[in-house]
Amino acid sequence: MARKKNCRRTPEEQALHREAVRLRNMTDKQLVEEFHRAAEPETSPSARLRPQDGPEGAGGTGDSSPLQTLLDGLAAGECKGIKSATVYKITAYATEKGLLA
Repeated sequence: MARKKNCRRTPEEQALHREAVRLRNMTDKQLVEEFHRAAEPETSPSARLRPQDGPEGAGGTGDSSPLQTLLDGLAAGECKGIKSATVYKITAYATEKGLLA
């Protein structure tokens, strides 16, 4: 497959390419720090949403967190290719990180 010329890339493609090059040039330590930094905003909003889910979920069907709903769906076999062992590992990891009670 021929390489796409830089002059024919859209601005979004150019930004994505610059980010990919920046990540490829990082050391292992820098990569790990970048992944940890990227994961922090994901866990913070979910922690802020949990107290709000309680009162809203009391009157409706949303008694569990979105993460628990996802894990229940995976365990039920709703996603092709993900078996019970994988769901177990994901659940154990989420519990270890404090995302599940």
